[in-house]
Amino acid sequence: MLNDRSTADEIVASGTRTAVLPIGSTEQHGAHLPVGTDNRIAGAVAAAFAERTGAWLLPTLPISTCREHLGKKGSVGVTAATFLALLKDIAASLEAEGFDRLVLVVGHGGVFVAGPATREIDSDGGALKAVRVDLVAAMESSEAAAILDSRGNLHACEYETSLMLHLDPTAVHMDRAVDCVPDAPRDALNYAPVFRFSPSGVWGNPTLATKEKGERLFAVLVDWTVRYVARVEGILGGR
Repeated sequence: MLNDRSTADEIVASGTRTAVLPIGSTEQHGAHLPVGTDNRIAGAVAAAFAERTGAWLLPTLPISTCREHLGKKGSVGVTAATFLALLKDIAASLEAEGFDRLVLVVGHGGVFVAGPATREIDSDGGALKAVRVDLVAAMESSEAAAILDSRGNLHACEYETSLMLHLDPTAVHMDRAVDCVPDAPRDALNYAPVFRFSPSGVWGNPTLATKEKGERLFAVLVDWTVRYVARVEGILGGR
């Protein structure tokens, strides 16, 4: 698989014109999950996609926008303007090297600026076009819902905890997991930090998580990503 262990000559020889950028976040995930949870999930899905498609896997961006989790040590983020500029600069750099596709695998639901960034990259008239894969949308798919026993999964929940039990079980502390499903809509996080609604920083039911669910969810995420990118490729090909 092409990644940051590949040489430049190997990337050139592969002939690939697609780069995959996993986008995570460094932020609190309750008492039972590590602050790098989003990085681990986005990186693993992006790696599986790259291996299946022959794309070049870029290193995971570990810091993005996470204002909704600020207020407790362990969370660190940048402004939306900074992150938007970073994504556009990365796209421009790849285009200058002959790439014409950038697949953004977004593993953190709070990176709302990834949508506007994709629009700006795709509307600037350049040869490179971006495809935004939102793993939150995959989580809400019927395939994922059929695996989960709870609804209202949002953060450090049954979904994320199950995935981490599959991907990195030694980093999960199930004995510290607590459930909390706030009586608030998701967009409440546009107005106040998560701690206003959940003292633990959890939004969901992590105690229902299992490794077996995580294995099945991961397969769903990878298949969903491959299908979604193929659909967007069809749209871009007909522009």
